Amino acid sequence: MKKKVLVFVLILSMLLGLTACKGSDSPTQPPSSDAGETASAETPAASGSSAETEGEKDGALDFSGITLNIAHSTTGEVGDALQAQFDAFEELTGCKIEVELLSSDSEEAVYTLEVRAATGNLPDIFQSSIGAQLDKLDPAANIYDLSGQDWIRKNVASSYLDLVSDKETGAVYCIPMTTSNVAGCFYNKDVYEELNLEIPTTWEEFLANCEIIKTQTDKVPVSTPYSDGAGSQILFLSQYYYVWNEDPEFADKYTNREITLHELETYMRGLYKLNDLYTKGYQDEDPLSVSFEKSATDLANGDAVMTFSRTNIMATLSKVAPDQVESIGFFPLPDQSAEERGVATWMPVAWCVGANIDSEKEACALALMEYLTTGEAIDAYCQVTTPTGAFMLNNVTLPDSISSAAREAQEWVAKASTSVMEYTCSIKGSNMVTILQMAETGEYSPEEAIAEIEKDNATDAQQKGVEGW
Repeated sequence: MKKKVLVFVLILSMLLGLTACKGSDSPTQPPSSDAGETASAETPAASGSSAETEGEKDGALDFSGITLNIAHSTTGEVGDALQAQFDAFEELTGCKIEVELLSSDSEEAVYTLEVRAATGNLPDIFQSSIGAQLDKLDPAANIYDLSGQDWIRKNVASSYLDLVSDKETGAVYCIPMTTSNVAGCFYNKDVYEELNLEIPTTWEEFLANCEIIKTQTDKVPVSTPYSDGAGSQILFLSQYYYVWNEDPEFADKYTNREITLHELETYMRGLYKLNDLYTKGYQDEDPLSVSFEKSATDLANGDAVMTFSRTNIMATLSKVAPDQVESIGFFPLPDQSAEERGVATWMPVAWCVGANIDSEKEACALALMEYLTTGEAIDAYCQVTTPTGAFMLNNVTLPDSISSAAREAQEWVAKASTSVMEYTCSIKGSNMVTILQMAETGEYSPEEAIAEIEKDNATDAQQKGVEGW
């Protein structure tokens, strides 16, 4: 493990009063581990430099002459928000940041990084998936261990660190890049009020609401954006909260082939719920033609009353129906017990530092990583885009501009949540989308669907060389 590198006090006044993501009474704090003080640190062994000669000038970070290469695949408004963070850091420190855009195809982007890792040519800082998917990059060999940085556990949420750490060695490989994505049911509050509907706390109550909507209106009870592969999986994968709540070791047991999917009734309920929407006629007539945008539009104008989605639907709503954003509410996917409700979360992708980063760039790269975990960096991000989820950072508050639905979702994250199963289990067959779409349109019964999922997963596990498969 590398020694701690120097952590320097940032002069925050250079950030031009960025305050978008803080409460009005939150003082601006430097990104070092001890707010308001210069943290003591050791000189990094690799660089052989000192605070006076390389990293610090007149009390501020000075990395003039250093150029960092950063690779990621994020475009659009969020990509612009990331660039705003880089711009602020450049202004603060004098360094230069060159961005390389990876393919928007996640598998292609991962493959590109795998090839570059094999040839020792990783960027200085790069985007990565986390959890079980992080293993594809062989982090022990290719990613810088951040566990020696005294800010890492103070600034980054422990639930995120659990997914980017080596349980045996304690190594920490990543920090969150953007925001989490919370899954649940988004609903039109005006229609709920018009029909005098209560927020359902069980699946039976949810179905009762659907029946009222179906029989008393011409509205679609549940918009189902199944034309998109992600949209076809959200409800089913969200069921994992209840699986995990029943058995927190479920993912490990399944990976080790100690249990099967079809034997666990809680897991099967995800397929039964999809089947309910189909057999009872509570979904769109042609669900495979419905896009996320149409689903958001129908929800906003009341043509549909509910949809199962993630919090990034609020970004879509802000574009297709900005005047209706506050008419949308949120509640968790209901299950059997009103007392045991919770949400499943898609965690943010990560920033990683290459393990073989040049020694003259090391201190600058680590200073940037620390900066990206601070409220000042989040302020820069929020000046460009309104977040739809949580940043998975400690002591950072969401801006007032966040929608009430997204805020409700984040409250559930704090109360009762877990990441979806794919973060802790690498086994997921390539045909999952097709199988679920067939279940969602009645071509497969739940029993037939689970048999296909298990067969597909077995093939995936064998191809990955998972022991016991």
